[in-house]
Amino acid sequence: MKRWIVVLVAAALRSSALDAAEAQHKSLEIGYIENFDRGADVYILKTGDTRRDVAVLAPVFDGDTIEVKDPSATITLRVVGEAGPRVLSKANAVATITGRIPQKGFLSGVYAWTTSVVQLFDREQREQISASIRGNLGNLSGSQLSAPLLARPQTVLAEKRKLIIGWVSPLIVDIRVLDGDGAPVASGRGSGTLWATPEVDWKPGAYAIEIAASGETLRQSVQFVPPDKGPNLPAEFADPAAPEPLRAVAIGAWYAAEDPAFLLEALQHVAPEAGSSRPAGLLAQAFTEGKRPSPQPPGKRSEGAGSRDLGALTSPSTR
Repeated sequence: MKRWIVVLVAAALRSSALDAAEAQHKSLEIGYIENFDRGADVYILKTGDTRRDVAVLAPVFDGDTIEVKDPSATITLRVVGEAGPRVLSKANAVATITGRIPQKGFLSGVYAWTTSVVQLFDREQREQISASIRGNLGNLSGSQLSAPLLARPQTVLAEKRKLIIGWVSPLIVDIRVLDGDGAPVASGRGSGTLWATPEVDWKPGAYAIEIAASGETLRQSVQFVPPDKGPNLPAEFADPAAPEPLRAVAIGAWYAAEDPAFLLEALQHVAPEAGSSRPAGLLAQAFTEGKRPSPQPPGKRSEGAGSRDLGALTSPSTR
């Protein structure tokens, strides 16, 4: 009899351990919110019976439910293992989110810091838009030539790539990239706030960027350096657990925070997806405006020591 009691207790303990392990496994994020196009109150995100805040880069767990209350609203998710985004609308009713549960989470350490960076820029932009709608802000795009991104000399990694250049105003500018002898390497007319050169095999050395409009010309030096001479990236960026779009955003944020001389390099990592990814678009706009996040606190740079805290943003006037 005693033997059977021991067996039953051992089985119960094993079952409890398995349940606990399974619960812990399920608590790992399977993705995150990439974008939502209405106010956060239009969406209901629940983990179990608990309602959670809707925010850009907020984690999504296996079994979460999302309800979109506005017929014209959508919410976009990135799910681990899926090549493209997952878009939900009111037509999905109350959608249950399922996906491949990873062996370990990824929204910690430098990625948790990146989440804080992006969410801060997101709140700032939404407040600006709201103020503009209320008529509290003037025209945000002026006619005077302005390119805060190039307020100081920049350093970029030399490799075969397009070079993406950003400015604030006016909407149309003429751009030239010159080599050390002053010969044009690439040139063209940019419209909007971003322009890319054709793909060039950039060699290490000194270059210059010229932006001209309405008789004004802005010129800034750019130093191309071998990739192995750039800053050492955190080891976390080599972790395959993080989805690639998130990794690109995190690398861009890290370069911008590490050194203002690498703000143009930071733009190269987020600008290609700025039109389709809100996190990338937010950072591309911020970098173009010369804004940088404060560096990740030194005591929280190790893997798994994620923090939602973020220091004040720095801008050209406060750097």
